[in-house]
Amino acid sequence: MSRVKNTLKNMTNGMAAYGAKLIVQFWCRRLFVLFLGEVYLGLNGLFSNILMLLSLAEMGVGSAITFSLYKPLAEKNEGEIRSLMALFKKAYVSIGIFVAAVGLSLTPFLQVFVKDMPDLPHIKLIYMLYVINSAASYFFTYKRTLIIADQREYIVSRYSGLCSVAMNISQLIVLYITKNFIAYLLTMIFYTVLENLLLSIRANKLYPFLNEGKSENLPREKIQEITKNVKALICHQVGRVVVNGTDNLIMAKMVDLVSVGKYSNYIMIRGALESVVGSFYRGVFASVGNVNATETDEVKKQIFDRINFLTHWIFGFCAICLFCLFNHFIGSIWLGKSFLFSDFVVFCICLDFLVYGFRNPVLITKNAMGLYWNDRFKPIFEAGINLVVSIYFTKKIGVAGIVLGTVISSLSTNLWIEPLILYKEGFHAPVSDYFKDYGKAVLMTAAAGVPTWLLCSLLPAEGILPFIGKAFICLLVPNVIFLLLRFRNENFKYFTALAKRLLSR
Repeated sequence: MSRVKNTLKNMTNGMAAYGAKLIVQFWCRRLFVLFLGEVYLGLNGLFSNILMLLSLAEMGVGSAITFSLYKPLAEKNEGEIRSLMALFKKAYVSIGIFVAAVGLSLTPFLQVFVKDMPDLPHIKLIYMLYVINSAASYFFTYKRTLIIADQREYIVSRYSGLCSVAMNISQLIVLYITKNFIAYLLTMIFYTVLENLLLSIRANKLYPFLNEGKSENLPREKIQEITKNVKALICHQVGRVVVNGTDNLIMAKMVDLVSVGKYSNYIMIRGALESVVGSFYRGVFASVGNVNATETDEVKKQIFDRINFLTHWIFGFCAICLFCLFNHFIGSIWLGKSFLFSDFVVFCICLDFLVYGFRNPVLITKNAMGLYWNDRFKPIFEAGINLVVSIYFTKKIGVAGIVLGTVISSLSTNLWIEPLILYKEGFHAPVSDYFKDYGKAVLMTAAAGVPTWLLCSLLPAEGILPFIGKAFICLLVPNVIFLLLRFRNENFKYFTALAKRLLSR
């Protein structure tokens, strides 16, 4: 039960932290739009994407060393942990310096990334502050990774949640008093440094042996293992950054900067939901790594099947809620009708959310097992398909084409390659059961989504009471349908029994 307790502790703390962050972020974004407008919102999305491209410098070092930490943490091998963290520190300090240098060197060429550069004061200084914030995040983050790998994600969630809420409240005050974007960014930099510094101090207290004496050199075979994983993860990093980091760049170049700002509102809500739901995955990730280091293939697959079952239920439900509530919330309650996209664009965003969500169990299990090498070329093909399809469809149908490019690239590569590698190399079992479950989950989501949307469409598109009515329909209808379709499933019975045991305590 220790793994279950750790997972539940990590999950509940994460959800609480991200829930608090979410509430304050919405108010902060509303005030941001009110005082600074859509163009600054677009700049925020554009510069964030440019810096995501610079995260290529990380090259997967973090994932490779995190995987290497699971075994020594399980065995309480303090010497090896200290040596790994010393290597991690050197790598991330170098990465932070590189990101700062390359990011700042791009300052004179910002007009290349935008179709029509707006005439705003201090644009180059604003971009430079984004670069500084990004580079600063690398200098202490390696100790955050150690805490997470040790199944203590809840500690990171508490610090991150408190600092994020404090930052957003401070930014609200700064915007209200100064109405100045530069002051807003300086506040962000301060809290980025503060959060990483506090986590570093906490890690030193949790793992005092990190500062005890000189770290020994890692064994040759360990260096070779890390090097091999880093080589594979470079490809994965390229694919991830191209797929996730080019949407706003393509939109800014081929559509306009205002659309980037509008799109960022949808992505903020989607990202906030992913963060809350992702608390489960962050909480379970280290436990999966621990299982991989200590258990049999049969146990590994059993735990994967349980995570997969929950994922299909949770992300199916969330995707339905997003599609039914997105435009009502943004247009009527939060920002106004001028910030809305069409229903088709919203459907594409929700479809991308669903495809990404269903991928999570395979991704975290494969990464926890260190299976980076076997599909190292897959992300390159994914990135190429994404760019070609996104650019082609953007010319035809605008913003929706960018999102469809991401969906198509994922379905044509990740959908079948990743589970094939996981089952063949990780579980040593046939992959057919996975695809059967995936197909059932898609049909289940559609079966619940259509009646939910039809019922919601009967209510007015404006006002708080109709929104509450739609939210109630979204809460009730999909879950009742899922329950009717899944109550005989073995994984459903397992979680029902687990809930009863936990409640009885």
